[in-house]
Amino acid sequence: MQVQRTGTQLSLTWSPGDIPVGSTIFQGHTAEPSASKKQLLVTDQETHLLLLTEDLPVFFTIQKPDGATEVIGERIIPLEGCFNFRDLGGYVNTAGKTVKWGQLYRSSLLTNLTPKDEKTLETMGIKWICDLRSTSEITAKPSPSIPGIANRHIPIGTAKNESSETQKMDIPEDHRVYEPLMGESYRVFVQSKDGFREILEYVIDQADFPFLFHCTAGKDRTGVLGALLLKLLDVPEKTILADYELTNQYADAILGEMQGLVEAFSGSTKKIELENFRPMAEAKPAYLEIAFDEMRKEYGSVDAYLEKGIGISASKKAKFQSMMLEG
Repeated sequence: MQVQRTGTQLSLTWSPGDIPVGSTIFQGHTAEPSASKKQLLVTDQETHLLLLTEDLPVFFTIQKPDGATEVIGERIIPLEGCFNFRDLGGYVNTAGKTVKWGQLYRSSLLTNLTPKDEKTLETMGIKWICDLRSTSEITAKPSPSIPGIANRHIPIGTAKNESSETQKMDIPEDHRVYEPLMGESYRVFVQSKDGFREILEYVIDQADFPFLFHCTAGKDRTGVLGALLLKLLDVPEKTILADYELTNQYADAILGEMQGLVEAFSGSTKKIELENFRPMAEAKPAYLEIAFDEMRKEYGSVDAYLEKGIGISASKKAKFQSMMLEG
C-alpha cells in the first residue's frame, strides 16, 4: 500500500489482496483508534482511493472483514515552513512486525514554522522535540516555542557545554574535500554516545510519544539517530538506507540552508559557489555506511554498539519494541 500527496490531493493505492473486498477504509488525524475517524468507503474490486483534503497529516485505517485493522499514514508531511518532515512508521522488521505510524518523526530545522505548521504539530500530538544541533547553530537559527510541546537540546557531534558564540570558520575553495569531510563527520557522530544514550534512554523510559527529532537539514545527525531507532526495532539495514535516501529529494532546499549557515559562520564577503557544497547536501548511503562501519570496527556490530556502547540493554530494547511495533 502507498500514500502519495500532491497539494490537497491524497491517494491511497494498493495491490489486489492487500485490502480484502468488503474492508472499510476510514480517515483520521491520528494513527490511534478514534471515534472522530470518518468512513470513506467499503472496498470492492478497486485498488485506488482518491481524497481531496487540506487535513495534515492523514492516516487511513483499514477495517477488514475478519475484524483485523491496519493503519497506513503519510511518509512525507509537507509543512509550509519546514522541509524533510517524515514519519518513520510503516517499516516492517525482520520478524514481520510493523513500526507504528504517528509515533517517531524526523525533520529539518523548525525555525521557519508557520502558525499553521505549529497547529499541525499540536494536532499530531507531538509531546517533545529533540534538537540535535550545536548551540551556535541554535543561536543563529533558533526554534520557536510551541505551547504544550517540550523542546530539549541534546547535541550530536559536538560537546553539550560548547560556547554559544558563533565560531568563524574557513571555507575550503577545493570542492573535492567536501565528500571526505562528510565521511569524517559520520565517524564523529558515532562517538556521541553520551548524547545518543540520553536520547534513547529518555525515549524508552518516559514513553513520551509522539516525538520529533531534527538537526539543520534533517539528514546527517538526524539520519544516524533515525537509523539507530530503526535498528533497535530490528528493521533491515536495506530498509534503513532506503529511508535515509529519501532526503535526496530535498537536496536543493538543504543547499539553501547551507548557504545561510556558511554566510553566518564564515563571515566571508567572497561569493560562495553553492554548488560546490552539493556533496554535503546529498544523502549518500555510503555516508551512513561509514557510521555503521565505525560502530562495527569498535564493537563488532551495530547491535553491539547500541547495547555496549550506548547502554541499551536487551530488556530496554524489548520494551521499546513492545511500544513501537504491531502485527
